[in-house]
Amino acid sequence: MKTILLVDADLVSSTGLQRTLRGFGFSVQIAENAEAAHTAVSTTRFDLILVDFDLSIPKQPRAQVTSGTGLVRELRAAKVNTPILMYTALEAEWYETASLDAGADDFILKRAPKSTLLSRIHAHLRRYDRDVRKAPSSTRRLGIGRFVLDRTARVLAVDEKPIPLTARETELLELLAANPERVVPTQEILDKLWQEGDKKSSAALNSALKRFRQKLDENQIQDLVENVKGRGFKLAPSSLSQSS
Repeated sequence: MKTILLVDADLVSSTGLQRTLRGFGFSVQIAENAEAAHTAVSTTRFDLILVDFDLSIPKQPRAQVTSGTGLVRELRAAKVNTPILMYTALEAEWYETASLDAGADDFILKRAPKSTLLSRIHAHLRRYDRDVRKAPSSTRRLGIGRFVLDRTARVLAVDEKPIPLTARETELLELLAANPERVVPTQEILDKLWQEGDKKSSAALNSALKRFRQKLDENQIQDLVENVKGRGFKLAPSSLSQSS
């Protein structure tokens, strides 16, 4: 039985979703705040974590408040590599961008049909099973010039500096590294990296790349992905060099 940690300060909403997920065969534990989530993760191995974007409902007057994105950042900093899905009733592109930038693997609105949420959960569980349980340890790390991509931990290392990646960023680098001399068409990238039901568009890909490039820029790393106008994308020649 797959286990899910549901982090939501609204017990009415979380218990309802807990019943739904249990009805589909999942074991679901609820954490009302970030502190409870950290305690749960330290004592139990979960297959997936579902986090409400808005955890700002304090249970005590002096309770320490941590947002959903803050919790995700803390979990990733603690090397928790479990798939994390952010869900919220807040509808704006900024919320999705903030969630993915924090390290969440996916973002979904609470108003989405439960069938869509279940499909996303199953997709990430399959991906996690493939990456962690089936991949031989000898192929876990992939060399890209002077960089090392840890596909299981979703970390890009350069000069011993680790840079946490999202699942999509990891898969993008893996796809481009498997085709170092080929321009990979935009549609091929979308078909391989985007799940059924996701918005497959060049705008979605460009948005994901923008976040990835911002992450590289924050770490003073030259862009790794080259946009070949009208054709697609490839690894930047400079990224394949063994020296900076």
